[in-house]
Amino acid sequence: MKKLFSIGLLFALVAICITTSNTVYALDKRHGTAKIGTFGNATLSSASKRDEITWYTGQDLKNAACYGRDGLDPFHAKNTDMIGAMAMNDLEQCYQCVKITNKKNKHLSVIVRIVDKCAACELKHHIDLTAAAFKAIAPGGDLDLGVVDITWEPLKKCPKSKLFPLDPIL
Repeated sequence: MKKLFSIGLLFALVAICITTSNTVYALDKRHGTAKIGTFGNATLSSASKRDEITWYTGQDLKNAACYGRDGLDPFHAKNTDMIGAMAMNDLEQCYQCVKITNKKNKHLSVIVRIVDKCAACELKHHIDLTAAAFKAIAPGGDLDLGVVDITWEPLKKCPKSKLFPLDPIL
């Protein structure tokens, strides 16, 4: 009886493996199915990259990565600050001001100072903003949009504003 049960279990496992293998093979042959490195006929290198913004709040605003090191005081942002976070290899974007413009509604733009690292952001293509900065770019100030396509450019000098921290003294 044990032998029959073991053989039955073995056949069931083989059947599951074959079914799974055939399903993966069939999915791989469908046009538009995402697989590693490609989507349909486009590869990651040929796909056009989009620049986008998202927003963050709460505890994520505390202890901005560009501060609280090398003798600098920590910086804890508020939802009303015009600051952003970007992916960085090191801290090369720290204290840079950037002008961000809504790609579809070019009259919606804002200047923010980069003060934090964003672990979930794609390098040079994604900026995470405070709620106030996001509202300035989002049509109708709608936070529920979550993601907005943008263009952005670094500024040579940050304008004076009470809405983002002053230049640190290094």
